[in-house]
Amino acid sequence: MDKKWMILTCFFSVLTFISSIICSCLVFYNEKARTEVNSNKVLATSNTYKSATILYNQNNYLSISGLSPGNTIEQSFSITNNNSNTIIYDIEWDNVTTTWNYNNDGLASHPEEFSYTITCSNGEKVENKVMPVDSNDYTIFSNLELKTNKSNECNIRITFVNTGNDQSYNLNKSFSGIYKVVVRE
Repeated sequence: MDKKWMILTCFFSVLTFISSIICSCLVFYNEKARTEVNSNKVLATSNTYKSATILYNQNNYLSISGLSPGNTIEQSFSITNNNSNTIIYDIEWDNVTTTWNYNNDGLASHPEEFSYTITCSNGEKVENKVMPVDSNDYTIFSNLELKTNKSNECNIRITFVNTGNDQSYNLNKSFSGIYKVVVRE
């Protein structure tokens, strides 16, 4: 009877050892896969995944046309750090397509009449900045920090600036693009 117990004990010991190795490998590869954020490799600090919640209160894709001088559009979004570590993030434009930089019927284009302002609860602010006019990535803010369990509420306001003069050259202009938050660390 002792020999049966000994064989049974050895069998379960080996089985426990093998299952612990398999579980350890699964945890390791799962953590490795989770450290990729927004297509950028992220080095985990103390094996902790740096995570954030990005909430766009409206769609962060903008498709704007038919604006009249003085028209504004407002949208809001928030970034929340759900982790025990500080995160670093950027806010940028992406996939921009626009006709604000094209001359219309021989009339000069005035992209400076199409601007945006972003204000955030952490005090960051961009005022009356010209909307991007090309398809390259366009950084609004870079290297912003967000401490543990904190949120940053932001509001974006897009304006077709009324100069008080005839602006018919910009009346049929259009813009499409995405404003996005990119967590880097």
